[in-house]
Order: sequence, then C-alpha cells, then structure tokens
Amino acid sequence: MFAVTLLKERLTARRVLGLGVAFGGLALVALDFGVSGPFGAFALCLAAAAAWGLGNVVQRKAAPPDSFRFMVWVSAFSAIPLLLLSLWLEGAPVLDPAAEGWLSLLYVAFVSTLGGFGVWGWLLRRYDASTVAPYTLLVPVFGMSSAALVTGEPISWLKLVAAALVISGVLYAGTKPRRALAATTP
Repeated sequence: MFAVTLLKERLTARRVLGLGVAFGGLALVALDFGVSGPFGAFALCLAAAAAWGLGNVVQRKAAPPDSFRFMVWVSAFSAIPLLLLSLWLEGAPVLDPAAEGWLSLLYVAFVSTLGGFGVWGWLLRRYDASTVAPYTLLVPVFGMSSAALVTGEPISWLKLVAAALVISGVLYAGTKPRRALAATTP
C-alpha cells in the first residue's frame, strides 16, 4: 500500500485478488493461534510490518546501484544503536563461547542479513516494490514449516489450509496471466 501511495505504483486487479487470498490465509493462521493474545504483541507486529513496508519504499526510491554494498553500510550504521538498545533493555550481553553461538551469529550476519537483504535490495531495484513486497507474506509459512521440521511442532489442518492460501495467493499475485506472457514472448 505504501508503494502504491508514495511511489504511485499501479496495483492490478490480479494482485489485489491474490493478496486478498493470501491475507485470508494469514487470518486463518491468526485464528489458529487464537485471538485472545495480548493486543500489544499484535500492535508490535503491525508496526513492524509498516516499518518493513516503508523501508521497502525508501530502498526502492534510493535505488542503490550496489545492493550488497548498501546493505553493508546500513548494517554498519545500525549496529551501534542496536547494541546500545540491547544493553539498555537486556543489560550486559553474555557471549556464548560455544561454537553454535558463533556459527549462529555468522549465519545471521552474513547469510540472512547481507545475503538475503542484498538479494531483496536487488529485486527492489529491478522490480516495483508492489511486486516484490507480497513475497514477505510467505514468512509465516516458512516459520511454521521450520518449527515443524526443527522442533516437531504440530501443524494443524487449519494451518495447512492457511499456508496453501498464502502460497497460492502470493503466486497468483506475483505472476502474469498466460495471455500476457504469450503477448510478450517473441
């Protein structure tokens, strides 16, 4: 919505329908977890989604020529404020001398942050934000799948239906109809 409003990107009927289906799946996930959760947690999730959306718009508008370099500088700039916030909220950090702790830190720093967000920035530079951003709706699906695979958390039928709705909605919103593909193929 931010890209449509602030960047004047066009939202097609196909994208609206696909996103509606995907949001229906997210609503089922929320129902499966229960609606009796704390409102503050829900408000933080909405604020995080809004911040992510605005960040996509800012990055799309900035159009950095090198997404990887941009991500390195953004990460370097944010490290000190985040460390200070962590010290303020959590106290002195405890460094885990175990190899798993350091491997986790390396994975988060290099693979997910620099790699993942570098690719995300490249996609934002190449495509409209309103085309790329819907793929973030797949995060809960990956979260549920990872929890089931790694920790053995059960997946209810409602979650499976919700995941199918999210995946199909995002794929429908993110693809062109066959007749549009045929018109662009030489």
